[in-house]
Amino acid sequence: TAAAADGLRAAGIQVLHITGPKNTVEVADAAGPAYVVVPYADRMDLVYAAADMLLCRAGAVTCAELAAVGLPAAYVPYAVGNGEQRLNAQPIVDAGGGLLVEDQDLSARWILDTLVPVLGDPAALAAMAAKAKAAGHPDADEELARIVLQVARRGADR
Repeated sequence: TAAAADGLRAAGIQVLHITGPKNTVEVADAAGPAYVVVPYADRMDLVYAAADMLLCRAGAVTCAELAAVGLPAAYVPYAVGNGEQRLNAQPIVDAGGGLLVEDQDLSARWILDTLVPVLGDPAALAAMAAKAKAAGHPDADEELARIVLQVARRGADR
């Protein structure tokens, strides 16, 4: 959250905060690493390439993409619904490739006490990245295409 901006800067951490087009966040200009706020990013591949770690929701595609590229994350499952976002992130978290924080527990204090130490430890980040990648399925698109073709062939043979 933006409330952690000063502490993140003091720790030497640069932040890209993507708010969503309907939200605004005010962060005072200050010395230190940048804290950049944007409403939207249409090139998530570039965001992922620039990031050491993400703080994000736990949608199915987000979890799949982050695991596929081996990018650790602190997942914040959306509090509305049937708990599916928690289920999306849980295998990655269980593998050691991410952290999980409930929406009501996400605070500036949690960010400073939990994320800053991880972000300041390159070995821990590298280990989390490797575990996230191991939990992923980077060839899922090819596997899905193979299954679809098999089913289509079986249907054609009937």
